[in-house]
Amino acid sequence: MASEALGLLECKGLVALMEGVDAMLKSANVEIIGWDKAGSGMVTAFVRGDVAAVKASVDAGAEAAGRVGQVVAVHVIARPHDELPGMLPKSKASGKTPDAKPGTPTSSGYAQAVGMIETKGWVGLVEGTDAMGKAANVEIVRTIQIGGAFVTTIVKGDVGSVKAAVDAGAEAAGKVGELVASHVIARPHSDLLGGFGA
Repeated sequence: MASEALGLLECKGLVALMEGVDAMLKSANVEIIGWDKAGSGMVTAFVRGDVAAVKASVDAGAEAAGRVGQVVAVHVIARPHDELPGMLPKSKASGKTPDAKPGTPTSSGYAQAVGMIETKGWVGLVEGTDAMGKAANVEIVRTIQIGGAFVTTIVKGDVGSVKAAVDAGAEAAGKVGELVASHVIARPHSDLLGGFGA
């Protein structure tokens, strides 16, 4: 990793982070190393590539994440110490170490759209997830708990179905619990879901 730069994007909430990571992957030739929970609803994504690409991707990611949530911090390390990869998270998708060579996208395949609802607590999320599944023909990909009572459900499918599902899920979740965020990413980067172990 010594010849590659390291970029970090830290957000409050998984919805903002996923939007930011999608923008990071689309904006420059970078690879997602992984992501991790810092606690209290804060999550951080790690990307690598050449310095200019990482800088461009972190800037794009921070801007995109800031449109849908709160960006806590961004940072680029141009020449990380050789031992730094040992403290970074392993990819949630493949269990590979950060020094592993990029491969083909993992995940359960390309999605035309990805949708997310994020709540504080399980009651709103369970109700919202049920509503998403009933409202449209979407696949419920996974639910992720990040701490601070933040929980998120991710769905995928065609853009219209995902939009309808997220709208229905957000409305239902907000009636019985605290909706933190909802968002649809049309045409997500092919590595996005794999980078989050979905």
